[in-house]
Amino acid sequence: MSFFKGILFGAGLGTLGGLLLAPRKGDETREKLITNTRELVLLTDELNDNLADFRESLVTLKGTFDTLVPAFKSGVEKDVEEFRFQAQPRIQQIQAQLDKINQALPQTEEKSVIKKGRFSLERPAEEK
Repeated sequence: MSFFKGILFGAGLGTLGGLLLAPRKGDETREKLITNTRELVLLTDELNDNLADFRESLVTLKGTFDTLVPAFKSGVEKDVEEFRFQAQPRIQQIQAQLDKINQALPQTEEKSVIKKGRFSLERPAEEK
């Protein structure tokens, strides 16, 4: 808030200095000074009202956020758990099918590959 007060204070001093140094009669200068001061006070009051409204809006938004986020989080966690519950049997079925496929595949001899330069040599793997 001190930043805004500094801006308003500087604007007020600049206006006052400009009015006092302007080539006008004393009465005109005083009337202009009073008018500008009233306008400055009105602008300051309006700015304070707008800042208060903004603050109230932020408080309302935070309250809404604090209410909605836990409910949303709970819903997502529930959905994830339900998905896991439904997916687990399917994953087990897929794993069983993979095991059957692996058992049905012919067993191949493992080979070791020795690579030197552009050439590679395949040899049956040595049994231990």
